[in-house]
Amino acid sequence: MQLNEKEEETRIEMKEIYDMFKTVMKKLEKLDNIEADMKEFRKSLDYAHEEIADLKNANKTMKADQAKAAERIVKLERDNNTLRDKVIDIQARSMRDNLLFFNMPESEGENTTEMIHHLLESKMDFEDARNKVKIDRSHRIGKKRAGNNRPRPIVVKFNYHQDREFVRINAKKLKGTKIGISEQFPEQIESIRIQN
Repeated sequence: MQLNEKEEETRIEMKEIYDMFKTVMKKLEKLDNIEADMKEFRKSLDYAHEEIADLKNANKTMKADQAKAAERIVKLERDNNTLRDKVIDIQARSMRDNLLFFNMPESEGENTTEMIHHLLESKMDFEDARNKVKIDRSHRIGKKRAGNNRPRPIVVKFNYHQDREFVRINAKKLKGTKIGISEQFPEQIESIRIQN
């Protein structure tokens, strides 16, 4: 019976070894699965690193493009300011020979040049203004508004700057009338003059 006992013991030990072996195999299988998962994770991680590197490069490129765009905007603003100043200068020069006449009665079909010559002769004591004071052109400024009886100003461009200055200096002769005379300036210059 000893042999049987020994056999039984051996068989039990073999079963235990077999069960342990089975457990080890299951654990090894799990380790294989974990290793496969780790490989997939590593691949995903590598892909994520590549994506991050691509995003960093794209971000760097975008920042460089943004810096260039900002430089271009600054340059365009500078150029725009320069052009605006030049336009204002050109406007001011083109208005150099102009005067504005305010509160001159307004009527349909009027001849503003004739009205100015008549004003110069009758109210400002200019002799023969029609022949001596050359006016290139004159017209009312702005659109006539319904319900507004206030006369629009007349802008007059004199042929000679000396005539314009002579009329401007003698505007004081209109004191006591409602008529006024002033120089014409571009809007930007006019607003600066009003502030000062």
